Parts: sequence; structure tokens; C-alpha cells
Amino acid sequence: MFVGKKRTRELEKTDEFQNVWFSGAPVAEKKASPVKQNMEAIKAYAYEAFDRLDLNHNGFIETDELYAAMDNPETPMREKSYILFLLTNQAEIAASAQEGVSEQRDGISRIDLELYFRLVLSRLN
Repeated sequence: MFVGKKRTRELEKTDEFQNVWFSGAPVAEKKASPVKQNMEAIKAYAYEAFDRLDLNHNGFIETDELYAAMDNPETPMREKSYILFLLTNQAEIAASAQEGVSEQRDGISRIDLELYFRLVLSRLN
């Protein structure tokens, strides 16, 4: 079907034309980099396992609690790799927020985790 120039110009000016034009275009799905995927997995693990790792239930995951999880033969290797990440980056994670509790120098709080991963993941975007 042939549409005259006048009708074509009228269509181009409408939202309908724009919507039709873009509706058929495939949307490119942005895939996260492997580094970002790993950071998301570590974050999910830390959130999910927080209460399990916080053996003394003081609201902080401390160094000795992380080592206890590493030494536990029932801890799967993948989780041990996440725990190793937390141990390696513990000081940086703990410094992410100042909760006003000075005696927990070697502990990671939920707020620390949230702020740390928010910052790291924003840098990976």
C-alpha cells in the first residue's frame, strides 16, 4: 500500500509513529561482567549467611567467626571462597560505615556490607 508524502509527514509527527518505530526494535539486554556477577554472588551470600556467621549474635561478623566458618568441614568450597573474600577485605568493608561502636574494630555489620557493596557495584557499572 502506497502512502502519500502528506500522510507520511502526518504520521511521523505523531507519537504512534514513534511507538511503532521503536516497538519492533530488539532491546539489547546488558549482561553483567563476570566481576560484577561474582560481587553480586558474594553480596547475596553475605546477606543470606549473616546470622549463621554471627555466632555470638552481637550484630557483627568478626574475624574469629569467619575463621570458624572456614575451618568447618561442612562449609562448601564456594562459600569458603566468599568467606575468604570477606576476610581479605574485612577492614575495608568495616570502614564503610561508622555505627558509633568503637569496640568492634574487627567486625562487619549489616550496614557495612550494604554500603560497601553499594559502592563497589556502582563502580562496576
